[in-house]
Amino acid sequence: MGSKNLPLIFATIVFFLLLNLPSQTQATVGALVSKVCMQSDSYKSCVQMLISHPQTSAAHTVKQMAQNALELAKKDAIATSNFFTGLASTIPESKSALVQCAAYFKEAVIFLNLKGLEEGSASLDVHYALDQAGYCETALSSARVRVASATDRIQKWKNVFSAAYAAVVTVEN
Repeated sequence: MGSKNLPLIFATIVFFLLLNLPSQTQATVGALVSKVCMQSDSYKSCVQMLISHPQTSAAHTVKQMAQNALELAKKDAIATSNFFTGLASTIPESKSALVQCAAYFKEAVIFLNLKGLEEGSASLDVHYALDQAGYCETALSSARVRVASATDRIQKWKNVFSAAYAAVVTVEN
């Protein structure tokens, strides 16, 4: 191995390092996610939720991350409302409570708005969305509806909500 191969070996090592070291953007996103999730009830769940969505990697500021997280929570609230609507048609004896839950999650979408970020009222607005999930749980409990998939779906939404709420609180602080 002569000195002629030395530049090739050096170039290969540099290329390898460039491909395998985290970029500045990844480090910035990681720092933003960490900062936001410190405000969450469940750091681990928050991190998992935020890094599992491509929108998060596009965020360069906490405000952008909050906007993205609110959009994710809004989409998940719609999906949760649709889930309860579908479930209501398959469990006729629990239809009333399940339809109520669908309506509560549809209403939660209203509170997950970006306007509150501009006005500084987003954390209060977002908290009203969480109230809707509580109303759903009360409706299910009062009607003695015990459906594991419904409980799981509400918990999934609460995890998404928690990350959005943490992001909003971070922006407001």
